[in-house]
Amino acid sequence: MKINKNILLMLSFVTLAVACSNQSNGSGGELAEATVESANEKSAKISGTITGAVNQDVYLQALGATQVIAVDTVKTNEKGDFSLAFELSAPGFYRVGLTEQNMCVLIVYPNDNMKLTADASGIYQTYEVAGSKESNRLKDLNSILSARDSINLVLQQAQMTRNQQLFQEAVVIYNQISLSVDADVKAFISADPGTMASLAAIQNFSMDNDFQYFKQVVDALKGKADGNEFYEAIKTQVEEQGRLAIGAPAPEISLTQPNGEVLKLSDLRGEYVLIDFWASWCGPCRKENPNVRKVYAKYHDKGFEILGVSLDRNSTAWLNAIEQDDLQWRHISDLKYWQSDVVPEYQIKGIPLTYLVDPKGNIVAKNLRGPSLEQKLAEIFGE
Repeated sequence: MKINKNILLMLSFVTLAVACSNQSNGSGGELAEATVESANEKSAKISGTITGAVNQDVYLQALGATQVIAVDTVKTNEKGDFSLAFELSAPGFYRVGLTEQNMCVLIVYPNDNMKLTADASGIYQTYEVAGSKESNRLKDLNSILSARDSINLVLQQAQMTRNQQLFQEAVVIYNQISLSVDADVKAFISADPGTMASLAAIQNFSMDNDFQYFKQVVDALKGKADGNEFYEAIKTQVEEQGRLAIGAPAPEISLTQPNGEVLKLSDLRGEYVLIDFWASWCGPCRKENPNVRKVYAKYHDKGFEILGVSLDRNSTAWLNAIEQDDLQWRHISDLKYWQSDVVPEYQIKGIPLTYLVDPKGNIVAKNLRGPSLEQKLAEIFGE
């Protein structure tokens, strides 16, 4: 399961996009006016000095889950000093800067009083913050993520010049750096999960593959970040995803087989079951079927079963595909296409999609295909 597209976009603007000096407001969400203050809001203050910014406007914007909200604009004095006081009811991400291309992002809590110093020539590259541990933590996160920047430039150059050798070499290095960066980001989260900086950090991962980090952050921020749009949205997704997390009981499936008889997932208890969501009209599904057929032949006699759950809507097309692809395992469908009951139950956004269930009915792996499926089954049953 992926983070909601709009939320991911805005969280990217909190971290990765901050490192780019040419980021425009248009890619970060629409600019909206500040909303009316609520009775529960408290004040916060950001003051400081931007060296080289004489009598210039300093803007303050709140990053919402789907839009950028204009909060205030003040003018610096002849020394570059400024002061911004505003109301907020929950911690949040705020942009402070001279222009859309020259800014930094801060994490602000109610009652915060922080000092910002920077040089007008490049706020993101020069800013320092006092009085905000969280903002400095966000800065540390961006330093970790910046390890990818130089190799990204090499990749872009190789693509522009169509230098395939350089591109392939850069890809290898990029993958190595990415593994290191991912490990560092996970260590960053684990060191202090109950922070807004960690909430920003988890956007670098997939909830499908790293659910434990999402849950760790959401649980640790309970009571601290309530009311923040990012937190509330991701918390909802974590609650939904938790039903399908590794180790959770697989939701029951009860649908009709080609012979008209009803088959339940629970009827297959005692075996490892690969729930394979597919359809006759799905090209990638049909392309994957030979791989699935291969592991079925290899491990079926050892206690491995496959339950093909089709999102077809035409019975003839479904049955013909089973015969044409020689799919000898169990098959069920309600022929309701994307309106099938299994779609919301298993949060299906696309197919092929697989869940591997253990003999007790618990999920042990998700979205296994090709080599990853073979490797997992080899771990379970041996070669």
